Amino acid sequence: MDELMGFVTGNKNRQKLLALLGSKGEMDAARIAKNMHVVKPSVDRILAELVEKELLSEKSGVYDLTDLGMSIERSIHAI
Repeated sequence: MDELMGFVTGNKNRQKLLALLGSKGEMDAARIAKNMHVVKPSVDRILAELVEKELLSEKSGVYDLTDLGMSIERSIHAI
């Protein structure tokens, strides 16, 4: 868990993306990019990293926090 916390907190955009999905719920990549004011290719890369770490799930192009992702997001938010 500490390793995942470090992975997320080591990158401001990873942290922002988890917080965004934690507060707004599921979204597609284009909407995430628009909300974060980050170019979509960067968001696509971050999404792929977070899916690989099992912090996000993807279904038909829509991303949402997994239970693990919710737990990490809450832990970071509490800091």
